[in-house]
Amino acid sequence: MLFLLMATPASAAGLAACPRSFDTREITDAADSAEAAFTNVDVPGFKAARLEMLARLDCAREPLSPQSIGRVHRVQALGSQVDGKPARVPQALAALFAAEPGHQMPTSLVPEGHPVRQQIAPAMMALRDDPGFLLPVPASGWIEAEGVAVKSAPVQRAAVMQQVDGQGQIVATHYWWPDEANTGWLVPVEKGIDTSTTAVATKAPGTPSPWGRRAGLLAATGATLVGSGLMFALASGGRAEFDAVQPLDESATSEQRAALEGDLGAMQAEVNTLAYASYAAAGVGVGLGVVTVIVW
Repeated sequence: MLFLLMATPASAAGLAACPRSFDTREITDAADSAEAAFTNVDVPGFKAARLEMLARLDCAREPLSPQSIGRVHRVQALGSQVDGKPARVPQALAALFAAEPGHQMPTSLVPEGHPVRQQIAPAMMALRDDPGFLLPVPASGWIEAEGVAVKSAPVQRAAVMQQVDGQGQIVATHYWWPDEANTGWLVPVEKGIDTSTTAVATKAPGTPSPWGRRAGLLAATGATLVGSGLMFALASGGRAEFDAVQPLDESATSEQRAALEGDLGAMQAEVNTLAYASYAAAGVGVGLGVVTVIVW
């Protein structure tokens, strides 16, 4: 059962505006409800579940997992299409791919040819060369976008922003749309917010580094391509053995001919399977490589 929260800006009331804090699982549960309603073409149900998800997000006071952040962005992409705001669809999708590189949109949710799926390519382009919107620097702590400390908010994509105080506690969470460029959700910490453009935000110890995600992508790309090469080598060896088989002479019996044909058929099937698997793995490896370059 979903219950709609009456959320107010974090800067006005902070956690006091929320009945309690919500965690990753509860935010994902609300996203599940929204996507189920979308699949069932239940527009009122989708809108209610989406509002519930965003209200829970506003009341999140813990670091969120990349998967839960990705789910929020996915629902926001669907919601933008439902709201008749197509310009926001690629912004939300770009944020989804920033949070979860290599994410695959399920066809059960967004079939081939769906307007949301057609915005995936423009969304990937939005991940490049974002000039950013300079954020105020808290007197204590730092600000994160998708779990990474930043001093600028993106202006080509959406983002899940979280403010962290000097003790490492989440004090505000906000869904950022580039066209809003709003910092009213930030909570004054200690001496307040230093809005000077000369201040430089520093990354706190233990804050996730983008190298963590890059390392995973590079490792997956390398492993996939290496596997493709090994399967291709096995396929090539099998083809050589196939070609080396000597034909039977005229004195061979029908049983011998049948046995040879069976052996050759098995060899051919094995070679074809290895070859097709090698090509598929190579395609996945190249795709991962492209994603790595785009989100670098």
